[in-house]
Amino acid sequence: MNPLRLSAASSRALALLTGGALLAGLITVPAIPAPAATAEPSPSATGPAPVLSTMINGEACGDDPVWYHGDGSYLVLRWSSTFDVPTADTAVLYTVVSPDGVDLDKAPAPVDDGVAVSRDRTLSVDDGTVYTLEVRLRDADGVWAEEPVASCVFGVRHPPVIRAVVPDLGADAVYVSGEARGGAGVAGRYLVADTYQHRGEAVAYEYALTTNSSRPTTWETVLVPDAGPASIPVLPMAPGSHYLHLRGIDQYGVAGPRWSKNLLVGAAGTSKPVPPAVTVADLAGEPGDGRIPLAVTLTSDLASKPMGEVVLRYGAVVLGRATFDAQTETVLVEPAPLGTGFRQITAEYQQLEGAPVLSTTARVCAKDCVFTGGWAVVESIESSGNAHPSYNSFYRAVVDGFSPTPASYTYQWLRDGAAIKGATSSQYLSSPADVGRSIAVRVTATGPSTSPRSVTSTPFTVRPRDTMHVSYGLSGVGSPWESNYCYCQASDGRSAGIAGSGWAAQALIARPYSESYATSPVPSTSTESRAAFWFESEGYVQGRGWVGSQARSNMYYLGSIGEKRRLEAIRISPGGPHASFYDVWYRVYVPKFGWLGWAKNGEAAGTTGYAYRIEDVQIRVLAKGKTPTATTTGNAPFYDKTTQNQAEVQPYLRPAGWKPIVRGGATAGYTSTSQRLNAVSIDVNGREYSGGVQVSAKVEGSGWRPYMGDDRVSGTYHRTNRTSAYRMRLTGEMAKQYDLYYRVHVAGTGWLGWARNNGRAGTESYKYRNTAVQVVLVKKGERPLMSAYGRAAYKG
Repeated sequence: MNPLRLSAASSRALALLTGGALLAGLITVPAIPAPAATAEPSPSATGPAPVLSTMINGEACGDDPVWYHGDGSYLVLRWSSTFDVPTADTAVLYTVVSPDGVDLDKAPAPVDDGVAVSRDRTLSVDDGTVYTLEVRLRDADGVWAEEPVASCVFGVRHPPVIRAVVPDLGADAVYVSGEARGGAGVAGRYLVADTYQHRGEAVAYEYALTTNSSRPTTWETVLVPDAGPASIPVLPMAPGSHYLHLRGIDQYGVAGPRWSKNLLVGAAGTSKPVPPAVTVADLAGEPGDGRIPLAVTLTSDLASKPMGEVVLRYGAVVLGRATFDAQTETVLVEPAPLGTGFRQITAEYQQLEGAPVLSTTARVCAKDCVFTGGWAVVESIESSGNAHPSYNSFYRAVVDGFSPTPASYTYQWLRDGAAIKGATSSQYLSSPADVGRSIAVRVTATGPSTSPRSVTSTPFTVRPRDTMHVSYGLSGVGSPWESNYCYCQASDGRSAGIAGSGWAAQALIARPYSESYATSPVPSTSTESRAAFWFESEGYVQGRGWVGSQARSNMYYLGSIGEKRRLEAIRISPGGPHASFYDVWYRVYVPKFGWLGWAKNGEAAGTTGYAYRIEDVQIRVLAKGKTPTATTTGNAPFYDKTTQNQAEVQPYLRPAGWKPIVRGGATAGYTSTSQRLNAVSIDVNGREYSGGVQVSAKVEGSGWRPYMGDDRVSGTYHRTNRTSAYRMRLTGEMAKQYDLYYRVHVAGTGWLGWARNNGRAGTESYKYRNTAVQVVLVKKGERPLMSAYGRAAYKG
């Protein structure tokens, strides 16, 4: 059996307890040798409880409360207890109890050599309240005793905490943050509107006005009046930024936390007028009970702290009143005292009880009112400075002169006196349809209980303008974002990259522009979307697929920036309000294929599935019906690997023989050879649709031979007879879903034009030498392929 190990203190306690029991005759033990040293005397287990002296923050805690000052919200205290005799207890539990018996805080503390000290305790306690601190012991089983062994009381005092301070609207100057007011030597005031409950009450306030936010070194004092809010004077002696500092002082002379506010003081000639305390306006619509709804709005200087009461009067008659719980309150007014027409009413506002009453007047409509006056003019808002009326220019309506001020306006732009459909905003972007026509705007003023009134501006005639242009540029893979003006260096069909260099584009930036007017976004006053002047576009991004355009630094781009992802294909549409007047054309350069054909208006350009990079781009914006110069290659604008892999072409060249199979879009044969393409074997195997292909060849000595099906030879490969042309057609469901394009390369001439769906491709005469063929699948409904140099598919 292991002996029980006790600490020195525990051994002493056990000896005392055992000795006490022997004296009481409660237990007997066998005789044991006397210890070498006599244990120091200890209290008996049956004796009185140990006496604890308890302290709070180093001060004795007893029956009379010791008062402690907090920071306005919280109080930091530390408890400590000392046993008057050695003890076996290892921990105490401190409990703070409110006057109503609720436990607010519990904090255990270990006992070390008869002393227990808690950690700092941060307590949320109320001002002027006395709390009880109870001390409990933990028994040998680790259970806290239910009854405390000691208790004492302490009190809490918080200094005043300022909750809201607002500018006095009746002062000579109302100083606020964010707007220069008043001036040097012009007096203002602030009012202490509220202090936090359960904190100390202020008997005075200390204040200081400084030019920075640092804690002031000196303070001025103002006593709290018996009635009404405390008034804090503000008298700046220089313009610029100032700080008002304020703190409350309680009856014990303890200062509360500092409140501060930034103020702007105007220099000579720069101060803005103080807005009226309240404004009154008619409300559109009526509540349905026959009364007149008026919107009474408190000055924005008090928007964050709506307060006070307003009384509306017409002469001596009180029309209504409201207390501000929000910046705008609705007051329902009986119409009888007002009669008909416009009436001048008075709004009397009092900020706080004891504050001055501030009056303002307003003109409101009682019943059956009519607008008078009013005019409208049209202004150009082009940033290019071109003042001549031209289409694709932005204009806005400027309206004034109505009495009273209307609640709202409606707009209708006119062409030769007739309404332009959809042109009902305050701004108008003219179109090619306006050229040579008369443009004006009709503005209608509206207000509650007031008959609408319309005025029309003086018309102007829109002149023609130049053609649309486009600027664009590419960003290389891995490049970071540059400034806005570093990209769009190419324009109107010029190359933006380096064809054949191996350089890879990651993003394309393109935007339309004009030499004679501004295509940049309209000024910030416009509600037009910034994107209305930019192309609607998508980019096929490595690892992501098709991704829409994105904006950065007021620039729209397609692709990615700084992610090392190549751009493989693009789609560009002429966005904005005049997309119907223009076509946007574009083509790209990719490996293996070279320059692809021109795509337009949202068609895909580039490749997908091949992992080919875009090395160069060309873009044109042309008027409807115009086309760019035909390409030098006649390639399709776009190749999708999944689509083209449905077609397989194997060429037979005489005398070399059969060459490797190629897929759709690739060249079967050679464009530079002395050999002759004499036969082809074509197979079309649809991935989603049934059907295949049939091919007929024009062979010397036989003419047009019968159609051969999938994977059959068309032409001749075992005789010397020459083949000069082909016809091809899809069958089954494939013929309903795709168009089949094909073309022949002729030595000395180059690529002929594209034939489609059973058209003739090649030459009439056998004297020409065909060297290669290309086959391309194009989904139904997509634009036809453009032939190189406008050549015909069949040469006589």
